[in-house]
Amino acid sequence: MKHSILSALLYLLSSLSILAVEIPKEHIFVFERNTNTNYICYDIHLENGSLYQKEPLTAYWVLCEGQKTEGLTFLDRKMAFGVKVIKAEKDEALVYLTAYKDLNIRICKYKGKWVGIVKLHGHEMILQKMYAQMKQSIYPRCEYVEIHGTDITTGEKRCERITP
Repeated sequence: MKHSILSALLYLLSSLSILAVEIPKEHIFVFERNTNTNYICYDIHLENGSLYQKEPLTAYWVLCEGQKTEGLTFLDRKMAFGVKVIKAEKDEALVYLTAYKDLNIRICKYKGKWVGIVKLHGHEMILQKMYAQMKQSIYPRCEYVEIHGTDITTGEKRCERITP
């Protein structure tokens, strides 16, 4: 009896660890840096089919070239990669990343799919990736951030560079 309970418990725990590292196929956007291959994923956070207004995006690290995931640390959330909600409703939210308050991201459905929309230089685009070029030193410094996405009006791929 003890053996079967222990076996069942070990099976359950191993199943949970497999689920913990499964990476969703679709993200709202990802954030990459030149410092290593780890990146941050931002996924939609729904509750009963609607945006979870307190936290419309879930952010987490993807490590070891996609082999495992890990939550953001306290410093990650507060200083760089955390998401701050400006306004949230059932089907739309306006957020920004803690590292760059001047870039608002509108989370909404576009053509039936959840997306993040940003407006840069007069163009609205569906955000797919942010890339930070970091300068390594005692105190790492961001030289620039590239915003990659698709122009909503033309459908063309766009890349805009911003300097913090």
